[in-house]
Amino acid sequence: MDIKQQMLIAQQQLADFDIPTIPAELIELQNLLQKTEFPDMHEVASIIGRNTVLSGELIKVANQSQFLSKDSDSVTTIKGAIDSLGLKRLKNLVFGLGFKTQVADIIFDDLMDHSIDVANVATELSRWVDGVQQDEVYLAGLFHNAGAIVMEMKFGNYQQTFYNTLTNCYSGLSREVKNYKTHHGFYGLLVAKEWRLDSIYAQVMLMHHQRNLDAVKNKHVRTLIALIQLGNSIVSEVSFDSFLGSEVKEMLERAQKELYLEDDVIDEVRRALMSNSLV
Repeated sequence: MDIKQQMLIAQQQLADFDIPTIPAELIELQNLLQKTEFPDMHEVASIIGRNTVLSGELIKVANQSQFLSKDSDSVTTIKGAIDSLGLKRLKNLVFGLGFKTQVADIIFDDLMDHSIDVANVATELSRWVDGVQQDEVYLAGLFHNAGAIVMEMKFGNYQQTFYNTLTNCYSGLSREVKNYKTHHGFYGLLVAKEWRLDSIYAQVMLMHHQRNLDAVKNKHVRTLIALIQLGNSIVSEVSFDSFLGSEVKEMLERAQKELYLEDDVIDEVRRALMSNSLV
């Protein structure tokens, strides 16, 4: 079954289904940021503050080691988070966190927890990679399995298929197509459209199981995909250990080679994940 057919099937399957929508506060924030390059920060804080769950998530992330500058005081307010993160990083982070808040109570915990872990690991890895910003890596990590989240919401029997794509990250996608006539990458494209995400994130959502990374022609997208794949591999190693097959190891090796990362970097990030020091 070719790509066009799978995309059409995904559209047909979701024709009468409501994809989680952007919170009203994020639409308002997006409109404000499109109108002016230098918005009133008090207005930005006021908009975010109307969504208490999102506000709490933003303050929590602003205090993570990947985003809080060394020797900085802890962030305790929305305004403090904005000042600490800066406007550009803020936009990416609130969109990723906004999606998380919309689906966290609907799906099985492992699905959202895995996406958060991958986002944290990939963001930490990006410290050693040129050409990407940590906030965009975090957004890509939170959204990369958005299609899987929507498939679980749509079908309600997707859990085992999801686990299979984690431990069999190439062949598992083929089995998913056999079961559903499409896969979560195509669902991800539809989520990206609904959430008005930049095309780079849509491509990550579609191709994060890509075996041959050379087939991804855009270098920026290829780097993001490699970071997400490496993050997935490390999280799966820690989560599943002896249940891993050869495909996860292959994905790790391919992504590590693409990113030119040394083994000691991988070991350091793996230890940080195991000690829960990335959150």
